[in-house]
Amino acid sequence: SGVRVDDLHKDVVDDVTWGCECGAVLRRVPDVLDTWFDSGSVPFATLHYPFENESRFAERVPADFIAEAQDQTRAWFYYQHVLAGGLFNTHAFKNCIVTGMVLAEDGKKMSKKLKNYPDPMYIVDTYGADAMRLYILSSPVVRTEDLHFSEAAVAEVARKVLGRLVNVHSLYALYKDALEHEDSADSEHVLDRWIVARMHQLHAQVTAAMDAYELDRATRPLIDFVDDLSTWYVRRSRERLKGTDEADKKAALQTLRWVLRKYAKVAAPCMPFHADWLWARVKRESDPESVHLARWCAVHEADADVLAHMARTREVVTAALEQRATAQIKVRQPLAQLTIRESLDSAYTALIKDEVNVKEVIVDTAQDELVILDTTLTDALREEGLVREIVRAVQAARKAAGLAPGEEAVGTVSGPEEARALVGRHADEIRQHTQVSVTAGADAQQLSVTLEH
Repeated sequence: SGVRVDDLHKDVVDDVTWGCECGAVLRRVPDVLDTWFDSGSVPFATLHYPFENESRFAERVPADFIAEAQDQTRAWFYYQHVLAGGLFNTHAFKNCIVTGMVLAEDGKKMSKKLKNYPDPMYIVDTYGADAMRLYILSSPVVRTEDLHFSEAAVAEVARKVLGRLVNVHSLYALYKDALEHEDSADSEHVLDRWIVARMHQLHAQVTAAMDAYELDRATRPLIDFVDDLSTWYVRRSRERLKGTDEADKKAALQTLRWVLRKYAKVAAPCMPFHADWLWARVKRESDPESVHLARWCAVHEADADVLAHMARTREVVTAALEQRATAQIKVRQPLAQLTIRESLDSAYTALIKDEVNVKEVIVDTAQDELVILDTTLTDALREEGLVREIVRAVQAARKAAGLAPGEEAVGTVSGPEEARALVGRHADEIRQHTQVSVTAGADAQQLSVTLEH
């Protein structure tokens, strides 16, 4: 009709006409059956089926799944089934994900008037879309339960999951150019074997949960894995990455790259932006440019023995460190021995010795307790502990001075007389650990280090 229409409401568009090539004037059919009927028709109506696109219809109906909040399910769900059953003698969808309601933190309905919730764009801008996505997907809301939205919980996901993942990659990036390497899961080192087994376990867990359309079960293992990767594998492998044993260093680099590449693929549906960022930095040359163009890998069986032995190792470590805390003895202070109830391979007992900082791990299957820590301190053990305190202080000074890994410096150690006396006797050991040549400085109550470089 030549009239510009800005308002698309029915009472306006009913008056709009079109001129037809045949000479007739076309008018909109004014009747509206039901908007939910229209919505329920979308799966086939958008394909103009049954008049065309028969093969595409067969691929699309019934749908693999639909998703909707519980307050929006009544009419849409109903009409889809009525139309699919009545017209095509089939169900409309195979699986259904129904979410609960996202409420304000106090449990009240979110209200623009009350302003009792943070602006979603503020959350995205502050913590990132992936943090909010992980928080919601791992919550009970994807199982039809209500969620009391918490900004603090989103911030925790951003810090403990995404922040740690970025830090893990930063450590890899720091050492990745030291040796030429590809990604590989073939290392025989016990830590490498364990993190590879954990990765296979994670892949299986996420795949099984995704296949069952259980989004919270698919997401939570991603969160737990980052904690294991950061606080156990990377922390325990840091010295390997910094060390001079090229074979061991290469094994650690190859394993870490393999894990990060694999994690990017497994995490892509739940944290798409960080996954693609990570993928771009660890992918193979033959890989697709984006992780979202990569194929989901076949699941491989995890090494159950490695997982079980490492779980027991960490259980022992936790119990021993609790005994240290009770005795108020710092971890840097070496102790003589730890007695455990169950025998473990030497690779695992070596981890226990280093984590708990004991000279010897003894097995006594007759004892009732899981672990017994000998907290007796000899003069020799006290001296060794103080040397470690000096090493820690020197390392802290290196970090504060912004020294690069391997960059050498000279320093002065000030502190109590006992500490200054040890500097001369253990200067070589301190330099070996810190790349800093130290001399004794002034008398002081507190240990401090001054560097020159």
